[in-house]
Order: sequence, then C-alpha cells, then structure tokens
Amino acid sequence: MPDQPFAEIEQQLFAASSGRMRVLGIRRTGQHAVINWILRNSGREDTVFLNSCTMRRSAVRTCGQSELNGKFLKKGYPLKRDLEAFLTPERHPFVLISYEAGFESGELSPNFPDAKFDHEVLVTRSFVNWLPSFIRLMRLMNPKSRPEALDISNGIVFEMMRYKEHLLAALAANHVVVCFDKWAESSSYRKRKLEELGLEDLDNTLGEVQRYGGGSSFSKFAKPAGELTLTARWQSMAEDPYALDFLRIAHADAIFMEALATAYPDDIPVMVQLLANAFLAQT
Repeated sequence: MPDQPFAEIEQQLFAASSGRMRVLGIRRTGQHAVINWILRNSGREDTVFLNSCTMRRSAVRTCGQSELNGKFLKKGYPLKRDLEAFLTPERHPFVLISYEAGFESGELSPNFPDAKFDHEVLVTRSFVNWLPSFIRLMRLMNPKSRPEALDISNGIVFEMMRYKEHLLAALAANHVVVCFDKWAESSSYRKRKLEELGLEDLDNTLGEVQRYGGGSSFSKFAKPAGELTLTARWQSMAEDPYALDFLRIAHADAIFMEALATAYPDDIPVMVQLLANAFLAQT
C-alpha cells in the first residue's frame, strides 16, 4: 500500500498526542483563521497541524502543508523525518488535522481512530461572502485564463456544489459548527465556541492573517485581520455581472435556498436585492 511507510509515525503521533481535533470545510470558508485560533487556545506547548489532507489517505503523506509549533514544514518523507525528531518522550502535542473537501464521516484519517478525536469541527461561511472570495481565488489560480473563461466557471460551479453539500451536512451534524462570519464579528461568539470545544480562553483575538491560500482574497497581507471587511464581501458583486450569474444559479436551486434560509437567513434578502438591482440595470 502506498501510504504504508507512514503508518508507524502516524501511530506514534496519535499515541503521543494530548489533544486531537479534526476541522472540515471548503476553500475560502476562513477555516485557517479558525484553525490558528484553535491552536492558540489549545493550552499545549507543542502543536502539530496537518493542513488540507486527502480523505482516507495518510495525513502525513498527503497534507498540503504542515506546522510543528507554528513552524511551516513540508509533507511526506521530509515531514516523517521531522516528526521522528520532534516526538521525544516528553512531548505530548495537540494535533489538528484539516480537510478542505467538505464533510464526510467515517475513518477519514488512517491511524487516528474517529472515536479518539476530541471534536470534529465544521467551518461554514455565508454564501454571499464566500462566493466573491472564491471567484477571486479561481482567477488567481488560473492567471493564464481570461477572467470569465470556461475553466474558471467550471471550477466555481464545482465548488458551489461542494458548498451546498457541506452546508447540508453542517445542518444535520452533531459536531461543533463554527460560522466564520459570526466568528469574525463577535468575541463573545468565539468564547462560546471555545467552551463548546473544551478549550481555555487564552487568545480570543482574530490573530494574524494566515498565509494559506495567499492570505485574504481581497487584500492578501496588506491589512491586519481586524481591518478586513470579511462580512461585507457581498458588496463587491453589485457591479460584477459575472458573479451575479452564479448568484442566479444558486438562487434557482430550491434545496440550496432552503438550507441557506436556515443557516444564513440574512443571505436571502441580500441575494434578492442584488439580483433585483441587476435586473433593473438591464431594463
């Protein structure tokens, strides 16, 4: 089996860990800010973060990036060697494994039994703030394509489907769900979520803008987290006919809109108003 060389180090990491969490979201839900906040409040001197892993495969082999005590490292064999040196007998790290392909259940992390995770954390974000951020990401990831090329459009629709399925899962799940919009706006909301996660309130700030995905979709690292308009990204769609096309597609999906009305009721009037203004502008 291709993942087999990593089983021993993952079993060693599992046995040594003094806390374990798994975070699931999709790209541009703000989950790296939430993850960093969890790590800062873990209360452990040592932390291990395996980012954007492939489900049902070795996390050490497939993670996009890794961190040991906040130091950025690679994956695969280099990470295996770093972990072997890191895991001395006196170390009992807090371990966080993340996925960015929506929610799935059941044995996602080989060598880390599901029942042994302290919590599964699902991160969601309001659709009207997520969509413009993801459109910008797709354009940045495809610099050789025109801004409204079919390959970019295909990627956006694919991730919208993933957003829908993840939101439906979050509504049905018994796990801790963190709404990024509320998390970004309210320190009291963050404090309540720390209590749900069984963590101390050691640093309940927004922290620094994370490097993953190039930082903020709209300003990268030019502004500190506290100055980012994270819950007003929807305003950028008012003058963007391309973005409004995807808003229309979403608005026509009855199941999606029902889920959105439950999870993010404030999204509905925003969508209606944006689409109504666009229609008036065309007439």
